[in-house]
Amino acid sequence: MTEPSIVITGLSVRLPGADNQEEFWDLLRNGVDRTGPVSPKRRRLAKAPAWDDTIGEVDDIDLFDGEFFGIDDDEARFMDPQHRIVMELAYDAMCDAGLLESNQTKERRYSVYVAISTDSYYPLVCRYMDERGDADVHPRTIMNCHSTALPARLSHEYNLTGPVMAVDTACSSFLTALAQAADSIRIQGCDGAVVAGVNILNSSYTTRLCNAGGITTSHPFTRVFDEEADGTLIGEGAIVCVLEREDIARQRNRKIYGRVLGYAINNDGSSLNIMAPNPRGQANVIRDAYANGIDHTRIGYIETHGTGTRIGDPIELNGLSKVYKKDDFGDKKVGIGSVKTNIGHLLSAAGGAGLTKLLLSMRHGQMAPNLHLEKPNPLMQLEDTPFEVVTEPRPWPTDGDEPRVGAITSLGLGGTNVHFVIAEGDKERPGPELTTPLLCFSAKSEDALRRMIDDVAEYASGKDCDRYNLAMTLARFRPAYEWRATARLGPGGELTDVRVADVGRKVKRILLRSTPETTAREEFFRAALAGRVRIDDAVVGRSELAISVGAVDGEDETVDIDPTLSPMEIAAELFMRGCPINWEYYFPNETGTVLTLAPYPFSKKPHWLEF
Repeated sequence: MTEPSIVITGLSVRLPGADNQEEFWDLLRNGVDRTGPVSPKRRRLAKAPAWDDTIGEVDDIDLFDGEFFGIDDDEARFMDPQHRIVMELAYDAMCDAGLLESNQTKERRYSVYVAISTDSYYPLVCRYMDERGDADVHPRTIMNCHSTALPARLSHEYNLTGPVMAVDTACSSFLTALAQAADSIRIQGCDGAVVAGVNILNSSYTTRLCNAGGITTSHPFTRVFDEEADGTLIGEGAIVCVLEREDIARQRNRKIYGRVLGYAINNDGSSLNIMAPNPRGQANVIRDAYANGIDHTRIGYIETHGTGTRIGDPIELNGLSKVYKKDDFGDKKVGIGSVKTNIGHLLSAAGGAGLTKLLLSMRHGQMAPNLHLEKPNPLMQLEDTPFEVVTEPRPWPTDGDEPRVGAITSLGLGGTNVHFVIAEGDKERPGPELTTPLLCFSAKSEDALRRMIDDVAEYASGKDCDRYNLAMTLARFRPAYEWRATARLGPGGELTDVRVADVGRKVKRILLRSTPETTAREEFFRAALAGRVRIDDAVVGRSELAISVGAVDGEDETVDIDPTLSPMEIAAELFMRGCPINWEYYFPNETGTVLTLAPYPFSKKPHWLEF
């Protein structure tokens, strides 16, 4: 049986200096280093006033929209912020992939793998109990500070029924999770997978242990490939991506960030000590990734693990050069770099940051610079390899119509090595003409809804966006909540005639009044509405809505549809009344592409243990 092709269809990030993909790409291409001294706010949250390390810090890790997920304030403040951040990012990544399709709640054979190694909030919980006692500790705290609960929570939230587990292979955890997710599609019959990685420094303990273990650098920045390299700074962040079978992705209008061409995972086995890398193991995992016949000379860029040490960097390049032989490439150079020079080492989430950099580089056709390289480490012997460290932004050329192909390596403390080969995804597929330029919005609160409208207005006016794809993304591929809005999309991307309403109820059954004008359109209503539809003149119940075409005297509980309205205008009118719309009728499969829009405007407030 032919193995399914696997593609990446959804992506969301929260990284130092970047709350979304666009901000992260700006940071990368502009060569920004977002590491710096621990902020006063973080020292206060961590209860560590003397914490003076240099880290890649994510802002406002204490903020969370618990209400959106049905989590009360008391539970949220005892919950590991890593869980809270991943929950928000998973929602955005799944929306980005089009997985949270409106009115679709059936179970799906998707797996969930979360790369998570440390829980530095747990010590704060323990200190809280020592000082305040156990009386007010939330009963779900043990679950909400346990790594295995996070993937389980995601599967529960979105009704995903494939394998679900936390993954910890230290620094290679994210790519290990990605490999497990790909296997769940190839071998276990899953249609897709949600893969997350997170590393948040809730307290000072992680960096202090890394300092004691000789992992962190003595420099104020990370100097991967440099002669003076002696370790990395520690960073934090979270990444969530969605994998799917390519046939499903193409059918259901997904964007495709990248295509998985090959991957391999192994362990060093015996080495000098458990923290020492084994060159043989690294070389073998790279060789295995190409065992299915991938042409390694198509690779234009490799996002390396980048240990940032005098010995570790040469060992990694030596392993790569066992496959990437100079003679095979002629005059062609293969760019290399490490995102650790921008944001530090994200430990379990490091591979996710590197993968994001690789995907965005291919999408933009540009290689981002590796920072802080003053004098290359002579032990790397770059002159004997096809590799060239990218130190300035440069174009990533294509070979005719062939997609760009890149690779990424992760090396875990303890010897677990992973290598992935990723091809550039497809360009956005334009949709057909949008005959009725109406946009439909939905959110869980009025404030979030209005911020969403503002975000979309900025998106629509700031670029030449595909109008059909925008309307489709908002209507079909976003959940329908109580707060709803419609707007007309002007020729220049401006939004006019904005209507906002709190629906207040969810309609489950639609009654078509038995008038000639209405029954003449019965077939249309049955196709366009997702709820149960029947012709009836009965009194309307709490979960019902009656519809009639043309005026009906004395029927206060009936929505009278103007016969001159277009099908899309009828859908918008009923959408604003709480009707479940079958948006696939208006935006069919294999038409257009789901767009990447601004993240959901969560209504965040502080949740933290104060003592």
